[in-house]
Amino acid sequence: MKIQYQLWLIFSGLFIVVSLTVYMVVSNTYEQRLQAGYEQISIAQGSAILDQLEDTYPYSPNRSIGYLRTYSEQLNSRLIMLDHDKKVYADSFQQLKPDTTLDLDILDQDTVPGSRFSETEFFAYVQYTLLPFQTIEREGYLLMVQEADELYAELKSFQYWMVQTLLIAVSVFFFISYFVSSWFSKPIRQIIFHLKKITPQKRTFSLKYQRRDEIKELIDTTQKMVEELNLYDERQRRFLSTSSHELKTPLATMQLILENLPYVREDEETYREFVQDLSFQVQKMKHMAEQLLQINRIWDRNLQKTTLNARDIQNYLLRSFQHIAQNKQIVLEFEIEPVNLYVDRALFLRGLDNLVSNAIRYSPQGQSVNITIKSDKEQDKISVCDQGIGISPENLPHIFEPFYRSNDATAWNQEGSGLGLTIVKQMVEMHNGRIDIETVQNQGTCIHLFLPKA
Repeated sequence: MKIQYQLWLIFSGLFIVVSLTVYMVVSNTYEQRLQAGYEQISIAQGSAILDQLEDTYPYSPNRSIGYLRTYSEQLNSRLIMLDHDKKVYADSFQQLKPDTTLDLDILDQDTVPGSRFSETEFFAYVQYTLLPFQTIEREGYLLMVQEADELYAELKSFQYWMVQTLLIAVSVFFFISYFVSSWFSKPIRQIIFHLKKITPQKRTFSLKYQRRDEIKELIDTTQKMVEELNLYDERQRRFLSTSSHELKTPLATMQLILENLPYVREDEETYREFVQDLSFQVQKMKHMAEQLLQINRIWDRNLQKTTLNARDIQNYLLRSFQHIAQNKQIVLEFEIEPVNLYVDRALFLRGLDNLVSNAIRYSPQGQSVNITIKSDKEQDKISVCDQGIGISPENLPHIFEPFYRSNDATAWNQEGSGLGLTIVKQMVEMHNGRIDIETVQNQGTCIHLFLPKA
């Protein structure tokens, strides 16, 4: 069922429940007030004739009957005098014998004067009113039995009016709730309409919405998702285009070397250079293919986090890069705090390898590469700083894109595939961290990794 109709039924159902509750409460309250009014009238009528009746009790039952008959005709009611045990003393209709015990609920109540209203089989609604009186010798009671059809006719009329009013209100609200639910669900229908227009060839989502609520948040999130999806597709196309171009270049070079190799066999020195160039291109292509596989596999793997000591990281980097740094006359300097990182060991070290190898590759001879590991209450900070060629402002936004290499980097060093920093960024994102870069062209670069603590 659509949300529009669900809201419609919910609103209508709630209003019906509220209407029934209002009907019951108002009807009961009105009935109680009507009964209270009739009770006050009966008590006032009974009190007005008690002075005459008290003088006849308990020694003049005939006089009592006379008074009862007179007042019974005036009040259009049946009057019964009861003794102190609530047994019949005198009846205005002279149908009840003295000392008759009556089976009435009102005789069992302790609070008098008071009235009871009940529905009888033959006389419709009847009001019973009981009033006490006191003589010198003993106490007695006056029981008034009156028809209460007018009270219940008035009550039924009021209830009928309320039912009509509430039915009209429910009908009106039924239509109002339909339009309200349509208004509430309209943005959702618009979202669905625009989403259905999205195709693999055309991904656009533009919907104007003024209110600031969860629907607005949903629209903004969907819009951002579509934009990121388009950006992802664009990056994929650029990645495929660039990777095919990057793979094509060493293949073309290898083909050219192989085509000319037979013609230089007699020149041993030239032949050896050709073979070395061929081997270099093979290694370069192999390295590029391995990094491509790494990029695709990183997102598919689950992190296997473990504790990695900062001193172990230092020893690992010295074993891996000390010989390479010495060949370029570059000094590896460490500033290590006693920190334990909670990371995926293989993934983290692979990203750190790329940072340190880049720092060494793009640093002039005789300089230093500084590796710093620090920690605070919320995060660990790993920094790799060099004194190399730096990164220009126009190249800085693109350095994490696959295969991207600036002209300065290519001119400085032909090695490298442009995938190292892409792997670093993937590693940091999988650890829910972030990357900051400080760089000055021709002076050096610092790349800072911030990883959350365990």
